Amino acid sequence: MEDQVTPTPQQDGGTQPEAEGTTATPTAETATATPEAVSASNATEEYPAMTFEDLDASFQNLPGAREINRGDIVDGTVVFIGSEGIAVDVGAKIEGVIPFSQVADEPITMEQAQAMFKPGDKIEAYVVRSDIPNGVIVLSKKRADQDKGWRVLADLQARNESFEVDITEKVRGGLVAQVEGIRAFLPASQVDTRRVNDLDPYVGKPLRVKLIELNRKRNRVIISHRSILEDEKAKARESTMGKLVPGAVFEGEVVEITDFGVFVNLGGLDGLVHRSELTFGRFNHPREVVKVGDKVQVQIIDVDPERERINLSMKALSNDPWQSAVEKYAIGQKVTGKVTNLTNFGAFVEIEAGLEGLVHVSEMSWTKRIRHPNEVLKEGDEVEAIILRIEPKDRRISLGLRQTSDDPWSALPDRYPPGTPVKGKVTGITDFGVFMEIEPGIEGLIHISELDTQRVNNPADLFKKGDEIEAVILNIDPVEQRASLSRRRALGGGGNPRDFVSQGGGQRGDRGQGGQGGGGRRRRDGIDYDYSYAAKDASSGKISTKLGDVYADLFAQFGLGGKDEAKDEGKKE
Repeated sequence: MEDQVTPTPQQDGGTQPEAEGTTATPTAETATATPEAVSASNATEEYPAMTFEDLDASFQNLPGAREINRGDIVDGTVVFIGSEGIAVDVGAKIEGVIPFSQVADEPITMEQAQAMFKPGDKIEAYVVRSDIPNGVIVLSKKRADQDKGWRVLADLQARNESFEVDITEKVRGGLVAQVEGIRAFLPASQVDTRRVNDLDPYVGKPLRVKLIELNRKRNRVIISHRSILEDEKAKARESTMGKLVPGAVFEGEVVEITDFGVFVNLGGLDGLVHRSELTFGRFNHPREVVKVGDKVQVQIIDVDPERERINLSMKALSNDPWQSAVEKYAIGQKVTGKVTNLTNFGAFVEIEAGLEGLVHVSEMSWTKRIRHPNEVLKEGDEVEAIILRIEPKDRRISLGLRQTSDDPWSALPDRYPPGTPVKGKVTGITDFGVFMEIEPGIEGLIHISELDTQRVNNPADLFKKGDEIEAVILNIDPVEQRASLSRRRALGGGGNPRDFVSQGGGQRGDRGQGGQGGGGRRRRDGIDYDYSYAAKDASSGKISTKLGDVYADLFAQFGLGGKDEAKDEGKKE
């Protein structure tokens, strides 16, 4: 029977091997033991009993095993895609898992992950948790991308290089862009060298920027487009400033539009085209002439180098339409234009860009009394007019609307010779008589002395506006557009009819302004004319109303004479 190592007795009656590293006391048995027995004894001493922890630690030291710690960036290979995430071989004894929420900025589904990756794909991940004894390694591709992005941004900042980003959204105070998977903020003040009120046009478009702040601990990335523009302007300013002399012509880009003018970039420097220098034509706002981004030709008016102020002109490079107005247009010519503005005294009509004429209210209708142009026209109307006068030095053109149609007054004397009976409505009552409508828009005056066979002191006592009366035509002056009528003659009254047309009456002027015998003021061609229904002698300045007519009226009223006596009295006068 082979000799064995004698176990050491325990107090509880058990046995255990002797402690490792102790030397057994040789006995007679061991001294005489065979070589086989010694070999078995040595084997027991070289391979002691192992715990589970010792076994697990031995696996860590296997050839090819990799130490995985939290915060590491590891390269791995996709093994499979399951319901929990993407299993990745990172070289450890167990596989790591990338949850679907850690694949991209937004969580994805298993189907989306299977469309993005397949087994065997190489992937870079960030170690979120490493608990190998419990068989857990949690990875994040999103954080690995961010870590890579921070390294790229740090390199760009160190080299002060510009780069292109895609603007993803507008937020309060600025814009947001994604740079290498990292959210970056572009303040509104850093979008352009000028204040930008509307940021919407920048969303969804690429923009070249520079880093002005990078703080990984605070997760803060600030970018600027303005710094790039300022650098470009500084370079362009040096080459442009020497060329800016009065009279020089440049091509520039419209960069800003205001109420008072347009700013044009000439290459590092901006100049102002005042609204008065934009065009010869009429406009309400400069944006009706140009828009931001337009390429325009401008001429230098003056330059202030110290204050870097440049005044420009666009209309200086175009032809002044007034210089050729006399050659292109003549008095009496019919033209077509657009109503651009209405005033109390008339309407401005644009014949061509920069060339406007005025239609006075007195030239708008033959028959209607126009109080305001808006009774006939409105802004934007296309109208035909006749040129009445051209004054190139004063840059004025007088136009007439009524001249485009026949003058109804010119045919009235033929249709209504003296003595023709007419019937019409009372259109106005004054102290000196009553106005009666002969035809629509054409009025005649019935003087107070011709209103009735009896003496009339106040016409308003007998008539009111709208009454229909009958009268007889005394005379019509188509040039002055005046008509004189007599109701007394229509009633069979005697006496010679007085011609108030030849005496300056027959047309209604400004009511309440009549002088002796009735009268008033009449505006024609922009000039106020005085007129009176009792005409004055040109040489003496005295009233030339015939006394015989007055006597005839008196005789007729009191029955003291007839027609013959009235005629005799007229001859004596």
